[in-house]
Amino acid sequence: MGEGKDRYKLVVLALIAVHLAIAIPLAYHLNIWSDEGSSLYTTQHGLYAALTGGITDEKQAPLYFGILSLWRMVNGSIFFARLLSVIFSVLAIKYFAGLAAEIFDRRTALPIAAFFALHPFLFWASLEIRTYSLVLLISVLIVRYFFKGFSDDDDKLRKPEPRSRMLFLAASIIGLYTNYYLGFVLVGLFCVLLVRRQWNQAISYLKLMLIASIACVPLAMVVRSQIAANTAGYQGSRSLFEAVRLLWHHVLTFVLPAEIFPDKDASVASVIRLNIVRIAALILGLAAVFHFRHISRRTIDLAMLSVVISFFFVAAYFPLGPDYAEIRHASVLFVPLILLLASLIGDLIPDGWRKARFSRPLMAAAALLVLASFSYSVYTLYPNWTKRGDWARVAEYIEANQTAGQPILVFPSYDVLSVKSYYHGPNVLLPDENYFDFTLDDTPGSETSLTHRIEFAISKIPAGTSELWLVVSDKCTAANACLPLEKFVEANYTVVKEKDLYRERIRLLQKKTQ
Repeated sequence: MGEGKDRYKLVVLALIAVHLAIAIPLAYHLNIWSDEGSSLYTTQHGLYAALTGGITDEKQAPLYFGILSLWRMVNGSIFFARLLSVIFSVLAIKYFAGLAAEIFDRRTALPIAAFFALHPFLFWASLEIRTYSLVLLISVLIVRYFFKGFSDDDDKLRKPEPRSRMLFLAASIIGLYTNYYLGFVLVGLFCVLLVRRQWNQAISYLKLMLIASIACVPLAMVVRSQIAANTAGYQGSRSLFEAVRLLWHHVLTFVLPAEIFPDKDASVASVIRLNIVRIAALILGLAAVFHFRHISRRTIDLAMLSVVISFFFVAAYFPLGPDYAEIRHASVLFVPLILLLASLIGDLIPDGWRKARFSRPLMAAAALLVLASFSYSVYTLYPNWTKRGDWARVAEYIEANQTAGQPILVFPSYDVLSVKSYYHGPNVLLPDENYFDFTLDDTPGSETSLTHRIEFAISKIPAGTSELWLVVSDKCTAANACLPLEKFVEANYTVVKEKDLYRERIRLLQKKTQ
């Protein structure tokens, strides 16, 4: 028993080593994009400024920004800031492997731990200077301490541990101060107790949640204003179909990834992935129906948790919009969904199947399929090994071709925060304010969606400017959204230099003579 446990730990360490071997070089090499530039901007002036900026500017739970600000006091580099996310991911792998070993036998737990540790979504979270790897870590801890602290069944789970309940409470409070969507997980776990009909356990759970609610009173005072600010701009039409479609894409990506952030046109890989998952879901569904008595309570628990999280995720789409239903916000579903899939497959595998002759070839084929999926997904995650914006090369190109007295206008203005990390020349970056004013947005996807932002950006150009650098993102290629900006450029400037980079266009403009 001890030898098997030690071997399992060694394999987990090997998985961590592989994750680090891939993540650390990318963390060093990749440029930042707009969200990461925002994190660096918010955390550059110490703990208090980071906490208040996380609430007022980022409109998010503030804990991650506070932690990042303290971390950056040691070293202010981009790589060091990104290293914090890598550390959170490594801890998530460690505790997820422990959770898998507690609810599955080690032969089953090992491939599940490998699936989690090498999943492209976890690599993506490791390489973001944002809260998502911390969210994954906390979701692992919440689920783990719930099962240890509230489960009293005999389905390979331990008896309730009072200490684990206190750790669960601590993880819950930390989670709510990190990401509001982790509250979906807490509601889902309460529903698990209700489905089990463990009324006393449910009452104990509510008592802990009452303590957590009291601890989160300061958050309650700002959440309402944050929601109001996030929904203050244009509210486009929304449909249940679109919400479910978004969720379905996230589920597909978690189960068998193709492109984490796909283009509008489906790739061959994504079509193949879709049909594989459809066939697998049909087989699993039929097997679950005909062998329902083999479904464990562990699987029912995880199914209830996943369904409740999905329900609230879809519900959040309607007041907050599609920007808050992207895959990064679905990270709270990642851990429960992987555990559910593993548990369901484990329940439906017939006794003695592993000893059958055909079992090993099938397992090898499944492993190769997953490996191919993961490799393709990581490869396509960063085209040309850069993040969108390619701001390091943008700054390099401008610095190589600039002269003093050429202001640099970046559009949308939010991207100025990323350019600041790379540009060190004599010219001013514009706009220099209102980076987080999203009330300027209009109808998404229309020709007027960016009109107010364009008017604001143009107003920041200093009077008498004869030459101007203009950097625009691929937002300007959607539905002629930047037509007012292009008309302004055409009427007032001639293009002296032009350069296209990954999702960015750079132009040096010269004022026309009247």
